[in-house]
Amino acid sequence: MTTRILELTGGKGAEYVFDAVAGPGVVDLARAVAADGTLFLWGALSGRPTPYPGFDLGMPALNMRTYTMLEIATNPQRLRRGAAFVASGLRGGAFRPVVDRVFPLEQIVQAHQHMESNTQFGKIVVTTGR
Repeated sequence: MTTRILELTGGKGAEYVFDAVAGPGVVDLARAVAADGTLFLWGALSGRPTPYPGFDLGMPALNMRTYTMLEIATNPQRLRRGAAFVASGLRGGAFRPVVDRVFPLEQIVQAHQHMESNTQFGKIVVTTGR
């Protein structure tokens, strides 16, 4: 993956890299971050310790930080700005949500079973009928 990112960016690397897995693979992923770029860790799906990759990579100009949606959700001003950004993207067509399947609330068990099957591509939507 790192090689492909560097190819696509002409060797420069990506300005922003988001990682939901973390763990030891963060070192390789950090190789794909541009100088002065930022590596955002927003999950820890690997369940393994995550090293600081700067040491293994010779101390490049790498910004690394964690991110949670609480940074926005608990700040009313940022939440309003975020909601306006998403709404604008949806209205203008820049954001096109991919919906795998829609379930009525009465089929919540089936919706969970579908989610647990890991066969979906896109979002699973549960509606209340309102």
